[in-house]
Amino acid sequence: MTNKKKKQFLLMLLTAALLSYPEEALASPAFARSDAEWEKLRDNTMEYGEIEDLIHEYNATVLNNQVEYSKQRDDPTADDVARSYRDDANDLRGNITGDDDLADAMAEAQARSLEKKADDNVFDLEVMRYSNLQTEKNLAIMAQSNMISYYKSILNLEVLKQNQKLLTEMLRVTEVQRDIGSSTNVDVLNARNNLQKTETAVIQTEASIRKLKQTLCVMLGWGYQASPDMSQIPAADPARIPNMHPETDYSKAVDSNYELKMNQRKLENAVSEVVKDSYRIKIKDNKEKIGTDLDKKYRDVMQAEVAYKEAQSALEEESRKMEIASQKNILGTIGQLEYLQQQTDYLTKQNALKIADMDWFWTMEMYNWSVNGMASVQ
Repeated sequence: MTNKKKKQFLLMLLTAALLSYPEEALASPAFARSDAEWEKLRDNTMEYGEIEDLIHEYNATVLNNQVEYSKQRDDPTADDVARSYRDDANDLRGNITGDDDLADAMAEAQARSLEKKADDNVFDLEVMRYSNLQTEKNLAIMAQSNMISYYKSILNLEVLKQNQKLLTEMLRVTEVQRDIGSSTNVDVLNARNNLQKTETAVIQTEASIRKLKQTLCVMLGWGYQASPDMSQIPAADPARIPNMHPETDYSKAVDSNYELKMNQRKLENAVSEVVKDSYRIKIKDNKEKIGTDLDKKYRDVMQAEVAYKEAQSALEEESRKMEIASQKNILGTIGQLEYLQQQTDYLTKQNALKIADMDWFWTMEMYNWSVNGMASVQ
């Protein structure tokens, strides 16, 4: 059985141990998806396009939130709680006799405190539901971002290792030059230090890659030490851009925004005019910031497109240089160090284009998230 196929069973055991609700380990009942869909989610391949579904079905935080939500269903509503506070306040006032000024003052102060709690009590099951959905979407965004960072780190590691080859050769050449008197011990020391710095960077980047994969495994339902296959990040699709219209997308972004929904619900639950006014101000501010965020995310897409095209042009120029260097290498008219330098420059530009493509793709994803409930209102 693959690691991924084991994960449903392992997650059920984990949930049973931590939450005592093993039967609720899966977010959705079996009939919610076809057998083929479940099989795809349970295979041993981590795919970018499945991240949202994997978070929904297997993420421990999401499952725990669903358990807590289910436990709260039978709890009193916001109105019930507020009514209880007011009843307690009235009971306290009913005990005021006028015979003991200190006791009467304390009772009145406690009654006012309870009334304030009633006024401030705006949280209910609906607010909790929106909060849980917001958390789930944030986790999906985080996992998507981590997967992109994982592949960008792999590309950076390739360049670092190529630089390591180049610097190793530079150190060898510098040592030869020192031996014949054309360079100094200081030159050798500098060359060695540059190589050591790159070797350290290689080790650190390899550690970062391992940590990113482990984090993804835990977030998406695999075990910490699992080693699933990982599919590549989709390429940026320019065809998505004509469908991006911040002005017309604004309405959907407002209607779907989870933070705004929570504040609107809290306004509905509020009793005190002071509390109501505070939420009216928040809601107005939320709507303004959603528009600002959409505009920014759209500009990010445009800027990332420019950066991609610049990286494309830089690679085209470097490709011509690489072709010339390759011909010289065949003819034996280029030194090993110079050829290594050209190979390094070419790989750097090649991977920079791949990273620019990922960055462009991510700006498109973030715009989509903003339209679909996750526009920043901070």
